[in-house]
Amino acid sequence: MTVYIELVIFNNFMIDMMLLLATATVRRRKVRIWRLLAACAVGSAVATAYALMPGWAQIVTRLLLSPALCIVFMSPCGANRRKKIGDYIATVFIFSVMTFFLGGIVYGLSHILGVDVKSYATLGLAAMGVATLIITARLIARKKTAKSADTRSSVIYAGGTRLKAEALCDSGNMLVDEISGLPVVILSQKVEESLPRGEIKGFINVSTVGGENSLPLIDIDEIEVDGKRYKAIGALSRKSFDNFDIILQNSMF
Repeated sequence: MTVYIELVIFNNFMIDMMLLLATATVRRRKVRIWRLLAACAVGSAVATAYALMPGWAQIVTRLLLSPALCIVFMSPCGANRRKKIGDYIATVFIFSVMTFFLGGIVYGLSHILGVDVKSYATLGLAAMGVATLIITARLIARKKTAKSADTRSSVIYAGGTRLKAEALCDSGNMLVDEISGLPVVILSQKVEESLPRGEIKGFINVSTVGGENSLPLIDIDEIEVDGKRYKAIGALSRKSFDNFDIILQNSMF
């Protein structure tokens, strides 16, 4: 049987894209296009060279490819090294389970049809279709979230810096700093990088759908919402949000 190299590249690129998008959806993570394409490129390149590798290299590749693709595609999240490692392991586990089940499906189809399904573009086209459905569903969900979310224009004052940002009104944010008694607003990574680097004043535990995190706290002078100014403490999420960069405490709206 003749196997065309462009077919191997196409099939593996689209399959990796489908699996990575599915993993990001299960993990409820934002997808960065350049990291997605980079991970798919790495996966298809390794798959193309796989047949030429000696036996020991093939075994090493099987063990390390999934962890490598996951670290290229998605940065681990967490307030400390232990939580980041746990987050990374969870991502690799989900990606590996999906890969295992997909391999079983492909093997079953090949057995039933009596042909090697991987030798045809059908597999890549099917993966591209599923990836397109996942992308469409994520875009629709993001659009609905943006419409339903109540956001306000706000201004943060810190260390002589004045920063405008969209803020989400989250009635579930009842965080209060135990030492100062001030309300706590949660800041995105973008806001953190735009503000002067301040000293970490402590940590606060935050429970979300993704689990419990311990967020570092920094001082901010004031936050202005709808023309009203509030004294507050900033909690660093170390994450990017979709349509806003600050999560307000429920006493601010």
